Amino acid sequence: MSLYADIRRRFDSLRGPNLAGSLARDRPEASSPEQPCGRREPHGTAGFDRSAYLAIAEALQDGADVVPASDEVGRQLAADGVSLLEALDGLSALYRSIAGGEPAFAAVRALSSSWAEASLIYLHSLSCEDPLTGLSSLAHLRSRLGEIYREADLRGTSVPATHALVVVEPLNPPGTTPFDRELRLVDVAECLRIVFAGGDVLGRLGTHRAAALVDREPNLPDQVATVRALITQWRLDTDEPQLARIWIEGLPASDAMAVRLLDELTRR
Repeated sequence: MSLYADIRRRFDSLRGPNLAGSLARDRPEASSPEQPCGRREPHGTAGFDRSAYLAIAEALQDGADVVPASDEVGRQLAADGVSLLEALDGLSALYRSIAGGEPAFAAVRALSSSWAEASLIYLHSLSCEDPLTGLSSLAHLRSRLGEIYREADLRGTSVPATHALVVVEPLNPPGTTPFDRELRLVDVAECLRIVFAGGDVLGRLGTHRAAALVDREPNLPDQVATVRALITQWRLDTDEPQLARIWIEGLPASDAMAVRLLDELTRR
């Protein structure tokens, strides 16, 4: 059985609710019995919107690498409210029309991963706290930063002089599964809570980093060293240390620049 067919079979067997799919079905045009030519129909059947896959189509026709294009398309389809099942069916239809076969593994993986990441970021923005790690959402971290900058303006103080971000990025060995990466972030969150227990905001930066919004105290370098030691020794079920990049990220002079900084730390 091909990769695409196997994924399709697994999703068909689940028959579970899908956030993006629900959003797409809620649109008036998605529920209309008569759809204009070119409108995307359920599960990527005839009439799917080829324009959404333009980047992949161009890569296929030019003989270029399909991974960057598939990554871009996956994010855009998630933002447009297209379910993963519909996105994969559309990809399959595109490959059949251009390449005469089923999607390449690299294209399926890139599109699925970027779709999942975009959906995860959206879900995290709906609440103040990530239910698995207990870390604040990126939206909440932004909100708290905005409050700090407004308070600094009223008091005539400088945020770069009074606050900083302690950023932690677990260094996952090759072959680490997405589930194991999540568990490592859970460990990181626990270590941050032990060291920064004074009401500091502990947030999540995308899928691969955590950050603590802390006061710039004289002992901040010592606290960072403690976090690093805790993370290294945290896992008692293995002799291998859990490694992570940890650094103090200075905050910029304005709230707008701080928002851009958070976005950059989330992406890179």
